[in-house]
Amino acid sequence: MKRCLFAFALLSMICFLLLFPQEALTFARGGLLLWYQNLVPVLFPFMILSNLMIRTDAISVLLKWIHPLFRLIWGTSVYGSYAILAGFLFGYPMGAKVVSDLKKQGALTELEAEYLICFVNNLSPAFLITFLVHQCLGNPKLTAPTLGILYGAPLVTSMLLAPGYRSKTGLIREQKNKAPKVPVTTELLDACIFDGIQNITRLGAYILLFSLLTGALGLLPMKNPLIQCLLYGSLEITTGIRYTAGAALDPLTKYLCLMVLCSFGGICALMQTLSVCPMNRQTLRRYLGAKTLSAALSVLMTLLALYSSAS
Repeated sequence: MKRCLFAFALLSMICFLLLFPQEALTFARGGLLLWYQNLVPVLFPFMILSNLMIRTDAISVLLKWIHPLFRLIWGTSVYGSYAILAGFLFGYPMGAKVVSDLKKQGALTELEAEYLICFVNNLSPAFLITFLVHQCLGNPKLTAPTLGILYGAPLVTSMLLAPGYRSKTGLIREQKNKAPKVPVTTELLDACIFDGIQNITRLGAYILLFSLLTGALGLLPMKNPLIQCLLYGSLEITTGIRYTAGAALDPLTKYLCLMVLCSFGGICALMQTLSVCPMNRQTLRRYLGAKTLSAALSVLMTLLALYSSAS
């Protein structure tokens, strides 16, 4: 089944490129512009700086004062606290990449990394405010409720998952694991820059491929706007947001769709996540389960917010 779907996706993109070159150019250009204008300026510098912070163990110094609060809430180590901050501030797939990098350095245990990956991988506030709220919805008044829903859902998910993980090994105890300190040299800086270039280029390729796939599927004779919104958004989140915002749906349905799409992230975001943070089947199932739970919670929180405002 997986091979059939994969073959169908490849065939769709090839036919799209050959039979509709102008439309393919438009979607490819849109994907590359998204990568160049949004991901490169934000994620690429952070990839370099994050690598430097991890390899020189600057995290334990910079998060010395805020870590006790994170430890009280989530029971994480100082390195886990940094992964939480990165995942909520810098967007896909930086939360997953930071968790993977810290795990490789020996700063996170297998259990803590598995716990963190379930809720730290989210869209960035800058993306949500500028693109979703201002550009697509055109309603700045929705900024606070949108951020509250899309960050409240993974935070609630983390609270629901925390007891199960703490009961296994007691995450609340401070770990003895520490990232090895590496002296700051030009060789270290070059290695961090090269790692950033490799990862940001890989993300651009994923966005390009999924933009083409979205364009190819857009040629299918689908008349239901709700199905189209969910299909496009499940493939590539930016295209899905843009299409859903302009779809012929009532405001409540449109906003609910956007909250679900933004909470789950889409297949393109999942592939980007797996490219920087490989997971085994068990971890992947838990990650997808946590994302599904966050999407369901976002719907519930949206309905509660609308009910509260109405009453």
